[in-house]
Amino acid sequence: MQAVAFINEKSVLLTDNVNKFLMHKISYKVLSNLVWDVLQDWQSLDVIDEKVSGEKEHIFWFLIFELHYWEENTLIKDAELRKNLYACALYLEREQDLPKFCVGLRPNRYVSEESITNMEKDIVTSD
Repeated sequence: MQAVAFINEKSVLLTDNVNKFLMHKISYKVLSNLVWDVLQDWQSLDVIDEKVSGEKEHIFWFLIFELHYWEENTLIKDAELRKNLYACALYLEREQDLPKFCVGLRPNRYVSEESITNMEKDIVTSD
């Protein structure tokens, strides 16, 4: 339930900022900082379950990934990308008209040295 509440709370902030960015009312830096804040807040929840809770969460993480992945110039000038970002934001606001191109996954949890198993150490260190 903790993850669902997080997604619901952050979706409001995310959609507001995405819409403002798409209308050129906030800068890329503001949007980028928001994405980093969301990721940092997610890590602080220490959610272990990697399974998303539903369509809304899929769309949420897809939107976060897209905003983090694409460079500022692409986010500003690519009309198809902007259309997709708007469709995702609209879905998060209304939970209607599910975009078919969006499949988001929860980000990996930060793994501390203490929590890495021997098998994971072997995988990470093997060449």
